[in-house]
Amino acid sequence: MYWEKSSDTHFDVVYNAMSRDRFTRIMKNLRCCDNNVIRTDSDKFAKLRPLFDLLNKIFSDMAPFEQNYSIDEAMVPYYGGHSCKQFIRGKLIRWGYKLWVGATRLGYLFWFDPYQGHFSNIPACYKQFGLGASVILSFADVLQSCYPNTQFHLFFDNFFSSIPLFHELINRGLKATGTHYLRTRYLKKTERGTFVYKSGQHKQILVCKWNDNSVVSVASNAETIEPLHKAKRFSQQLKRYVFIDQPAIIKPYNENMGGVDRTDQNIGLYRTSIRGKKWYFSLFCHSLDMATNKAWQLYKSDGGEYDHLTFRRVVARGLLETYKRTEKREPCRTPSNYRETSRYDRIDHLIEYEESQSRCTICKKNQISFVLNVSCIYTQKYVLYPIIAKFRFLANKPL
Repeated sequence: MYWEKSSDTHFDVVYNAMSRDRFTRIMKNLRCCDNNVIRTDSDKFAKLRPLFDLLNKIFSDMAPFEQNYSIDEAMVPYYGGHSCKQFIRGKLIRWGYKLWVGATRLGYLFWFDPYQGHFSNIPACYKQFGLGASVILSFADVLQSCYPNTQFHLFFDNFFSSIPLFHELINRGLKATGTHYLRTRYLKKTERGTFVYKSGQHKQILVCKWNDNSVVSVASNAETIEPLHKAKRFSQQLKRYVFIDQPAIIKPYNENMGGVDRTDQNIGLYRTSIRGKKWYFSLFCHSLDMATNKAWQLYKSDGGEYDHLTFRRVVARGLLETYKRTEKREPCRTPSNYRETSRYDRIDHLIEYEESQSRCTICKKNQISFVLNVSCIYTQKYVLYPIIAKFRFLANKPL
């Protein structure tokens, strides 16, 4: 539609950047790797793996140093047919590809990896911990390879959480806090703000259940119960805000767990809407959105004033104007073809007067305008009389 002549759909910025045929040709031949050398039997996302590896390296190299990271799942909308397409009830995007994402508290994406079922790109030594725990350990490997001898604090929900995972993270010197599933129903009938907790044999892992709007179970190998905090909640019975007790283990989880959701929110507001016919095109566009979101966050951290939408518009205009098509030049004059024998025919170039007028051939080449009616008898070229003597040497060259 951008290339239509209609005034309501024509867009000069896109029209001047490239032609419609070139855009169609790029979309048809867009690839991230050589299809002749890839192996899709062990990696279903092999066609995009070079792009994912490149982005993960750039994200980790450019990331601001932080010690708190959250790990969660993100969805990329896709409604076509593919064996890796997932359906997750309760998500804003229910159909599409699922990504494992590690991000900071403010939503800076540090690492991601697509989920592909039993073909998942997870080391075999981690499969004994289960799917969720193996994702946490894979992300821990990335963090420790980038920042050795650094103690990080990881936050995750009950999909990833398990007691063996906490023990493994303790052995690696990493802190972890996550929700944990426990079957205790009696706490629902207690007063709001009531909590119970229990620690392990060596007091390395603490599990706490807290009655808020619903019962929340949190496990940690780094946090404690005290000091107690006060949480502000609205009471339906009293019709006013009240303060209830909140264990210390709850507060850091609430402060650091929403990083992946914040990334999804930023990307979802201005998601790339170009549709392609390839199964991987939605993942390709999502990769561009993740890179743009990361660039905007780095821009804001340096004191930038643009909001997300304005930043994307500036980047898009800059790319389109940089590679726009140049203006067409005037067609060059067809060079005159003289016979080779004219160089040796010993015929002098004499002038004659014509009824019509034209510009001097020599002066026109030098951007000087002389209108005259004198031409050469032999070459039929209009020339000034003072340079007619020189014209015999130029007659054999294109003017």
